[in-house]
Amino acid sequence: MANYFYDDDEKERIKETLLTGKAKAWAESFIKPKPPKERGPKNPKLTSAQLRRFHGEAKKLEEQVNNLGDDKRDFSKIRPLIKMLKSKVAYACPITGSERKVPEEFRKYIEEMIDNINDAKDFKAFALCFESVVGFFYGQGGR
Repeated sequence: MANYFYDDDEKERIKETLLTGKAKAWAESFIKPKPPKERGPKNPKLTSAQLRRFHGEAKKLEEQVNNLGDDKRDFSKIRPLIKMLKSKVAYACPITGSERKVPEEFRKYIEEMIDNINDAKDFKAFALCFESVVGFFYGQGGR
């Protein structure tokens, strides 16, 4: 079975590319977003304040996940809160209408990550990947 975050079915070896090349590419796309193809809201650069806001939310959720027991049913209590990150980024990046606070690339990144989280191990891999993206964001000159 293919896994988004891991190289193995046991979820022991996280894909290195998620923490290196892909993380760097995502960070760069947040700093230098593509202009919108159509008329509508502009596609702003991601600010460090917005990045910290979403990363902070992920860190709070990570703490809750880390405090879970081994019972997989416990994760099901937190999973809806994790999935709700998509609605929070959608609010900050409307497709039409009001002004965007985050670039479309960031919305797509969060949605892709969240859509692939199925259990606590996946979430922990996402949190590590997000941390790597944050490092590259600042390393590439994000402000």
